[in-house]
Amino acid sequence: MSDRPKEGTARPARSDETGIVADLAREARSEALEYRGGERWIATEAASESLEDHLAELLADPEALVVVGIWEEAVVGYGWAQRVVRRDGSFIARIDELYVTPDARSVGVGESLFDILKKWAQEQGLVAIDAFVLPGHREAKNFFETFKLTAHALIVHTQLDQEPEA
Repeated sequence: MSDRPKEGTARPARSDETGIVADLAREARSEALEYRGGERWIATEAASESLEDHLAELLADPEALVVVGIWEEAVVGYGWAQRVVRRDGSFIARIDELYVTPDARSVGVGESLFDILKKWAQEQGLVAIDAFVLPGHREAKNFFETFKLTAHALIVHTQLDQEPEA
């Protein structure tokens, strides 16, 4: 370890990085299970396997951006956003996933990932940014609030008990 300040950076992902990003996405899914809403997110919202195939599709999509976060010369985070149309015809950036491995948090990686996604959205002429945050993940909510993203909707959910058939 060097004595220099630890500052994370980010850049667009390369096609040869789908494996490491997919591994980080699996790590994110494992962590999500620790939070309220995590199991539901995995079942209904999160990109499903094969994550490598999904990432390859995103990398080839001109209306999407995949980024990686770097700290101490290693890929330690990722994010991806897509251009989506709203019902009023305007376009926004939807950050589907943004994750930094726990050992690399608080060194600027997440901020760098968000900054690149935001810059991309601005260059695309998009009017807003949405991001998905689990209701039980207070740190993630606080992170996005530093960029002035605020909750504008909540999804409520309950499991239905399955009655045994008679």
